[in-house]
Amino acid sequence: RHRYLTLYHSKRPCPYKFKQPTLAKTTSKLFTATSNNYLKGCKWSPDGLALLTCSRDKIVRIFNIPDVTSAAEQHPSAQHCTASVPYDMAWNPEIDHLTAKNCNLVVSCKDSPVQILNAFSGATQASFTAFNNVEVLISAFSVCYLSRDKLLAGYCKHVRVFDVTRPGRECTVASVGDMRHQNNNSIVSTVARHPTTHGLFGAGCYNSTVGLYSTQIPGVLLPFYGPQHGVTQILFSNDGNRLYCGSRMEGEIYCFDTRYNGSVLGSYKRDVQTNQRIQFDLNTSETLLATGNHDGSVLLFDLTREQSLSSQDRDVTSYDKLSANESELRFEAHKDTVNGVSFHPYWGLLATASGRRHFHIEDSENEENSLKIWSF
Repeated sequence: RHRYLTLYHSKRPCPYKFKQPTLAKTTSKLFTATSNNYLKGCKWSPDGLALLTCSRDKIVRIFNIPDVTSAAEQHPSAQHCTASVPYDMAWNPEIDHLTAKNCNLVVSCKDSPVQILNAFSGATQASFTAFNNVEVLISAFSVCYLSRDKLLAGYCKHVRVFDVTRPGRECTVASVGDMRHQNNNSIVSTVARHPTTHGLFGAGCYNSTVGLYSTQIPGVLLPFYGPQHGVTQILFSNDGNRLYCGSRMEGEIYCFDTRYNGSVLGSYKRDVQTNQRIQFDLNTSETLLATGNHDGSVLLFDLTREQSLSSQDRDVTSYDKLSANESELRFEAHKDTVNGVSFHPYWGLLATASGRRHFHIEDSENEENSLKIWSF
């Protein structure tokens, strides 16, 4: 822990060595008490002091930094029981556990308001509700923080922006669609804030549309074309110049250039055979891209070549398209589908979560619902 705090105060990302990681910690007993209790992803907090998970048993769990020297399974430091299986979750981007500032996270689930939870106790701090034209509560399918005091929630056909300091139903509404789908009736399945521009965000839908939007300008600012199936995750690079996009039942992660008309810079192959969200993540220095796989493996891609091509002093016509890159490194992480991956921001750790719904008894032989920490 002392070594980690030194890295944390220096605010320097830990250089990940491009090699086969070693297993440091496994947590499975919490998720095997009931059948089909698969996880739905994992996320390290921005300050690296906590790990967030959610699972089919309707429990959001928060773990502290694991003691990798102990063989005992880790137990959550806090947890929260939701009304139904969570759809999405996100940390406050300015969270700081050491000073107890902005220590909260947001969770959305079916037929329930969007809730802000305390990162220390798991208690509900605030709720935000949305109603349709007949005063029926509607659910948010995706959530994220636009800033420390603004929430962004994705619904069917539109997104809503809530003020964290004013819980309730007061919000601003913005439609989501592109030039080809002006009457977008699809679910906004994923949202992500732009890292450098205030009020700018990306949104992806289950009708395969992806776009760049602003809370101050109506309509789509920049549409992206490439995915053929429902989009499950989008992720901006640290400078906001690249947008990564992954879809369900589609074996590629697309990388778009947000500066030059949304052109495709490259694509990265993976194996996705279910409709669930299969997470991918970038390390802090953006040299590695990690993604889960249907067969229980984790793929690591080397992004240093892509970064050498994305220099701002080069013309867009001189870009070399990195199409269908082969994986640089593959390692077997779980027996079941890896649906969650998350790089630690300051330490050489990678968290992975596994599990999927099994319908047949003979198919449950490879069932594994667990959370693992890997060390580089």
